[in-house]
Amino acid sequence: MACPVEIVIAKPRIRLHGLTVGALMLLASCLWAAASHAQTGPTLNDLVAQWGAGSFRAPLMCDLDGKLTRGVRRVLVQSRPLPGRDPVTTVEFVDIQPGTATRCMDATGAGVPNIVGKLELRRSGHRHPETARRDFKRALKQDKGFTYLISEGVLSLQEVASPSAKARLVDFRGGSLTLSLIFPATDPARELADFSSERKLLLTAESSQGDRIILPLFDPAFVAR
Repeated sequence: MACPVEIVIAKPRIRLHGLTVGALMLLASCLWAAASHAQTGPTLNDLVAQWGAGSFRAPLMCDLDGKLTRGVRRVLVQSRPLPGRDPVTTVEFVDIQPGTATRCMDATGAGVPNIVGKLELRRSGHRHPETARRDFKRALKQDKGFTYLISEGVLSLQEVASPSAKARLVDFRGGSLTLSLIFPATDPARELADFSSERKLLLTAESSQGDRIILPLFDPAFVAR
């Protein structure tokens, strides 16, 4: 008696240009996910963070050996993106290193301190990327700027004097910081008139205790031609 023979017919694997149907389905899924992610685009807070970022300067005058000398204060506004979350923005005030200066002042003649430290900023959530650009333009037109909550940050405020004054540490946590546009015929615009930058902003920081910092800023990277 002949032994039964089991005939196994292999199911053909469909290949298109070397890819199986399964591989094609996986590839299509990945492409769809990537396209979906690309279509989401930046949120309003992403756009606000990009708009405010820069290496700025704030003008001041210091009395050195009895002679007024013009200088600038460096203010660095940086943004750190976080996947799936709103970006974190920081504002760093760089030591002006007044040296032997007996005082420093702004364009009005009011004394200004040496400000050193970094603030961490956040904005309330806004997860609607499909309307982000429209919302950004509308908010900027209406409010002329954007306000952040200060989530962390202590600043050293030290009066420029001879002999040196003791620095005062101010906790700005829980306060607010606003970056806003500067318009012609205003005091900040006049203070920045000698600086040929096409990017000028007004920084206003306020602690929960009422301490206030107001600095007109210009970005030297945007030199007017």
